[in-house]
Amino acid sequence: MIVRRPNPEEYRRINELFAICFGFPYANCPIDPDHDTDDHWAAYTDDGEMMSNFCVPAFDIRFDGNRCRMAGIGGVATLPQYRRRGGIRACFEAALPDLYEKGFDFSFLFPFSTGYYRKFGYECCVRKLHWKVDLQLLDPPGTGGTFRLAEKSCPMTDAFRAVDAHWEAKYNMMVLHKPEDYDWTEKFDPAVKQEYTYVYFSRDQIPKGYCTFKVANETDGRNLDCSRFCFADKEGFLGLMALFKSLAADYRYVKFITPDEPALAYLLPEWSLGAVQFSLAASSGMVRAVNVRSVLEKAGYRGTGRAVIAVADPQIPQNNGCFAVAFSEGRAVSVERTEEAPDASFTVSAFSAFVAGACDFAEGAQTLGGVTVHKNRAVLEQVFYRKPMMITDYF
Repeated sequence: MIVRRPNPEEYRRINELFAICFGFPYANCPIDPDHDTDDHWAAYTDDGEMMSNFCVPAFDIRFDGNRCRMAGIGGVATLPQYRRRGGIRACFEAALPDLYEKGFDFSFLFPFSTGYYRKFGYECCVRKLHWKVDLQLLDPPGTGGTFRLAEKSCPMTDAFRAVDAHWEAKYNMMVLHKPEDYDWTEKFDPAVKQEYTYVYFSRDQIPKGYCTFKVANETDGRNLDCSRFCFADKEGFLGLMALFKSLAADYRYVKFITPDEPALAYLLPEWSLGAVQFSLAASSGMVRAVNVRSVLEKAGYRGTGRAVIAVADPQIPQNNGCFAVAFSEGRAVSVERTEEAPDASFTVSAFSAFVAGACDFAEGAQTLGGVTVHKNRAVLEQVFYRKPMMITDYF
């Protein structure tokens, strides 16, 4: 088996392989062969036939108030005749050490199998809530603001960026978007596409929420199905609810996704008679620490203390060993390698979930595999705790 980066002239073959594996039209495949800037890895047979490949787009993300580099993993595909031959494994074994050398802090992917990607150091991370709101029972309080339809003549790009900035400042794993990421705001054509995007503005014309939806004829009714839904604060959320209420005569439910935060349940005042239903997307992506030391240096902590953490990483040897992290007033003071006995030992997948903020340490240590507590449990709870998490980008 040969593992290497494909040449640009092979990008068309990557798209063909993706289309074959996933049954997508070639036009919907991930790579623009003439303008692609992502990194790629591929596995080949000894005689040079491409067996497997994936792409590695780079993102800046938020993590505990810091800007970090995150490598996405997307377009993972293997031709059917070469599955279970170790092609993707070989690509990960080449790509992950390379990401470390290039200065990435994290990697993130959307799995077809959590068990499969756990073998490469990834662990479940972001969780999302799926909302289903009965429009007949929706009765939001007035906010005094207005909502406007986005069209080609009125794209309101700055408004979308302003609302996104609130989530980018609050949630771990949120991509910090660049101006070029907002090309979609210039392509609105609701009369032709029957896809509707609205922005809610407060009384003083501050953008505080937006949504994009299509009409869906489903078994439970003629509904509004949101592909985008973002809000800056309670007023922004209620402003969008006022928009949906204005459409209640023609539709049964509105469906949208928010971060999994228990406090968000209080945004709507009426819960009886099935007014609101929740379902939990238990895994909306998996995270991996690429550079353990860098992540510990950038992480947020509770109070002041010192912990010794052991990590075992089969793919990135620089992450193996014990790290002593001293922290004060919530930030790392120093992170050093040490020969001291650890307070806890982690597989890299367990460490990744804990440090990103997937769950509190006390509960996770009992349920999440890959962690062994040796001593000083209290200080570990200062290092690892649940944090607000969300990601809205796919790759």
